[in-house]
Amino acid sequence: MDDDLESVAVALEQVRTLLLNYGDRMTAPRLVEVVERLRRGDETAIITAISEATGGMGSLHDRYLCEQNGDAIDSKDVEPVNILLGQLVAGIEARARLAAAKRGVRPIR
Repeated sequence: MDDDLESVAVALEQVRTLLLNYGDRMTAPRLVEVVERLRRGDETAIITAISEATGGMGSLHDRYLCEQNGDAIDSKDVEPVNILLGQLVAGIEARARLAAAKRGVRPIR
């Protein structure tokens, strides 16, 4: 497997693990397919990863962990965990854009 694609896959897995740790059952499951595609060398999954990271409603960029959203998170953890989530999502975007640039893949966003 290509190191760039693996880097994006690892970043997605980090976000998925964080989401699952706080009870997410909607967003985390769809990341599995993207990770699998990246690990098979599917370059189109780079675009999907960028979209997951930067897209609009329903994207990782918009995901906010809190009790009101049905997450199993203590109120004292909401701010630091969401800061970490934002950093991890930014990492997905950065890694995916680097992989795209190296391959001449043109992201939509």
